[in-house]
Amino acid sequence: MEPLISAITRYRPTFRGEIEGYTSEDIERHQALVGRTLPGPYVDFLRNMGRGMGELCFQNGDFRLETLTRHYARAGASRDGALVIGISLYESGEQPIELDEDEDSGEFVLTAYPPPERPREFAESIQIFDLVEPTLYEALFAKAYLQYRWPQFPHQQTLFFAANSPREVERGAAQMAAFGFEQHAESTVVRYFERHDATAILSPNPGESVRLSLATRDKVRMQELVEGLSKRLAATPSPPPPFKQA
Repeated sequence: MEPLISAITRYRPTFRGEIEGYTSEDIERHQALVGRTLPGPYVDFLRNMGRGMGELCFQNGDFRLETLTRHYARAGASRDGALVIGISLYESGEQPIELDEDEDSGEFVLTAYPPPERPREFAESIQIFDLVEPTLYEALFAKAYLQYRWPQFPHQQTLFFAANSPREVERGAAQMAAFGFEQHAESTVVRYFERHDATAILSPNPGESVRLSLATRDKVRMQELVEGLSKRLAATPSPPPPFKQA
């Protein structure tokens, strides 16, 4: 959790002082209520920011233990399925935010949460942003990035390039290093890239072209990036027709 907090603090220097966690005793009481061992990443989250996340809000979720106590106290609340770690107060009503172990990777990922962020909340270039079963750390980092980092860059544009396999997505992501970008360690499925004067999001969409959203402070730098990446990736500024997976 410390690397995540440090990463968010780069974008919002006051973040560390805005969050509030629970005591070990609070967490132990909740674990007894749930009736199972809580996953390590979730315990870290509770210890550092479970009680309060400052202005950071993932999917309008209420992650406080008091709220979860009420949820598990309701008749019919399951203790055998995925672990409920939050209740989302979304437009469609209350929905559980669930954390469960991925059978393949063994990581604990978010298997249930509300629909993608409301499009009106973000710039046109990232309106279709979504995650597919991210880890809790990835989900929190993604929200913080979109809330605190992306708006710092006024010039934004999106490119699309074809990739028929995960290996081709990786090759596309590797091209970002040639333009001075470094990938955030907190990102795996949806990747976030940084350099001193620009930022980027690379989002694979199964069965569709890969979406590469770029943002810069300078219009000239944006033009240079668009021209260079378009050539390297055979990218286009608008989505080409869907293609079939190999």
